[in-house]
Amino acid sequence: MIMSSLLNLSPNNFSDLINSITSDLRIHHHRLLLLLLSPSLFSQTLSYLHSLSLSHKTLLLARLLLSSLHLLFPSSSSAFHRRHRLRLPDLDAAILLFTMCQVYTPNHHPINWHATISNYILNSTLSLSGLGLHGLISKYVDMAVKCRRLVDVAMSGGLIHCEKQVAASVRVVIGLPSVQCDKEGQECVVCKEEMEVGRDLCRLPCDHVFHWMCILKWLRRTNTCPCCRMELETDDVFFEIDRIWRKAAGMCARRCATSGGASGGNGGGLRRHGV
Repeated sequence: MIMSSLLNLSPNNFSDLINSITSDLRIHHHRLLLLLLSPSLFSQTLSYLHSLSLSHKTLLLARLLLSSLHLLFPSSSSAFHRRHRLRLPDLDAAILLFTMCQVYTPNHHPINWHATISNYILNSTLSLSGLGLHGLISKYVDMAVKCRRLVDVAMSGGLIHCEKQVAASVRVVIGLPSVQCDKEGQECVVCKEEMEVGRDLCRLPCDHVFHWMCILKWLRRTNTCPCCRMELETDDVFFEIDRIWRKAAGMCARRCATSGGASGGNGGGLRRHGV
């Protein structure tokens, strides 16, 4: 699914994706190096991780990995995804925890995390240095897949419970535009009453309009449009991962159906960059 999306990116969109990925990975790399170069900060961050429950550690990882989905599937999210960004101490803890998961081997106890991660960073930097764009893309695709697996494992283990209905993000709702009703006979499907001409109405991104009070009450219960079931963004991290994944899968399926398969995409961005 992910590679199908990349194959259909235009050269300009692919360049934007590479720039975003490069910038994000650079930030993560710099934060991890800062932890390794500052023993006190490393110890403080590690102690903070030890103080967290398993469910809180899972949430930290989920919020970190969600950013990879936002970058790989920008059309499935908006500027409101900043709601899920981590504060700097939590970002450091999430990056450290993610790296610990990558280097952990059950045969070595106790683990000197500082030395183990330092060796891992050195080896991975050397191995990825010659891979160019392919290495960047592969690393991010791997993060996205782990993001999906994390939700599946957490749900099966009872660590989280994804509700079938989640309220729309407060920031998204606040940003919804107001439009005037310009046609007679339009009905608000929530209250089943006619919308008066000249009255201010709320318009969802799918272009369906409703009475403001009706749709605000509706979106406090669920993030879907009452007419077409289009989903708005939410403030629930795990629900967002599932929503973006489902939306991206649907887009890929429709694209494959219209082009005769994933190979029907032009792959212009990938070919132009030699990937």
